[in-house]
Amino acid sequence: MTVVDRGLVETFERDGVVVLRDAFDDGWVAELGAAVDRVLASPGPLSKDYAKEGKGKFFTDHQMRLRDEGFRRFLADSPAVPVAASLRRASRLNLIDEHLLVKEPGTENPTFWHQDFPYFEVAGDQFASYWIPLDPVTRESGRMRFVKGSHRWGKIYQPIRIGLGEEVAEAEKFDGPAPDIDAAARDYEILEFDLEPGDCLFFHGLMLHAAHPNRTANVRRRAHSLRFAGDDATFKSRPYIPSQAATRELVDGDPLDSEQYPLVWPA
Repeated sequence: MTVVDRGLVETFERDGVVVLRDAFDDGWVAELGAAVDRVLASPGPLSKDYAKEGKGKFFTDHQMRLRDEGFRRFLADSPAVPVAASLRRASRLNLIDEHLLVKEPGTENPTFWHQDFPYFEVAGDQFASYWIPLDPVTRESGRMRFVKGSHRWGKIYQPIRIGLGEEVAEAEKFDGPAPDIDAAARDYEILEFDLEPGDCLFFHGLMLHAAHPNRTANVRRRAHSLRFAGDDATFKSRPYIPSQAATRELVDGDPLDSEQYPLVWPA
């Protein structure tokens, strides 16, 4: 299990992202990999494929634990939840989302620059995401990219369709479109990390991030994302929530504890 020391927490709070090496052992990687392939064979109602016809596959899905025991066990028994609580200095965590992101070899779609926060029914600062790869990740196979410190800009950008780059018309406008990071790359410090299965990334919900296409001929890029909200989080309704049907039982300002957003820490 990853030891979360003061230096790791301070790096997360300063940069907005940390890489955790060997966070999950081979058993967890194998169990998640098998669960991912079961979901690919039987997609859920919220699944999408962003890839151009005949150009690979960029598959996404949500709420896998409701259909697959492997995802349920990972959430309940792996180190993911206690490590997240330590990194966020949180006494409590609610699960906000499970997100599967698979880029098969030959997928030309990048993941376009966006933040996670505006896609979810959450207010508060203690919102963060894991990105847990199940295959080796390099630039060629689709590694993640982050604008260092962008979680401290005080901006929330309009959601896009992450695999297409299109603005979501029905979403809130917030502070308008995200800046064109690639057009002015010298103005930003962009962080990228090669990863091995068992490694993962943990990043703030307001971090601007993107990912490369998978231009390899034979390397898959399967990744599991978990998103949590901590002590200061409350419910905030939004018009565009791609991860689940609209929440009916909560109103703005309510605590998140609910069937949709279960309390997972303390366990």
